[in-house]
Amino acid sequence: QAESAEFTAQFLGAAQKCFEMIDKDDSGTLTKAEITRSVSEDEDVIKFLRDCGEPNLQFLLVPARLQKSLEILDTSKDGELDLQEWEDAIRRGLAKRLDDMAEERERRERA
Repeated sequence: QAESAEFTAQFLGAAQKCFEMIDKDDSGTLTKAEITRSVSEDEDVIKFLRDCGEPNLQFLLVPARLQKSLEILDTSKDGELDLQEWEDAIRRGLAKRLDDMAEERERRERA
């Protein structure tokens, strides 16, 4: 459990940092232009999204899928991702990563 708690804290901290790195104008929302620029230029953003566990956040890295992913993530349909929408997606990714960790731990214990 300590491993999960530590991972959760690190993951949520990285998610917050990633949001702030993408939000270049400090508006509290992520525009398509900000996301497009970050996923093509910022290695830290790219690494976080690639490993985050949430498919629609991962698809932001794929130019052909970016618009559709934004439409799915933007639940308010205002054309931007706000912090709540980002955090909702992050929580889904975190749940997936924790499930994967639990499965791996079970495999190790059976080996």
